[in-house]
Amino acid sequence: MFVIKEYRKGKKIVRQGTHGTSAFLIKKGKVEVYREDADGNKKVLAQLKENDLFREMAMISAETRSASVIALEDCEVAVLTREKFLALPDTSPAVVRLQTIMKERLNEGK
Repeated sequence: MFVIKEYRKGKKIVRQGTHGTSAFLIKKGKVEVYREDADGNKKVLAQLKENDLFREMAMISAETRSASVIALEDCEVAVLTREKFLALPDTSPAVVRLQTIMKERLNEGK
């Protein structure tokens, strides 16, 4: 279901403004989520660690990525594509967890 990818310290995992349909679960390491304005000024939004999930909304949205994610240290990340996610049964523990997280994220935006 998940594909494990390794990213070296300083490697960009997600690039702001691009399209993507995968969710990422940090298995090892730390990442930084940040946004750049038109002048290239960087605003850090979050630092995430082991067992944190990011870009999960890509499972349901075709919007461009609103932020970049870079590895702060060597990382191991589990990647779940939209296609694999949609193929899972609704009762799968992974689907239930992702649905819960997505609902929380949607409620945060209200």
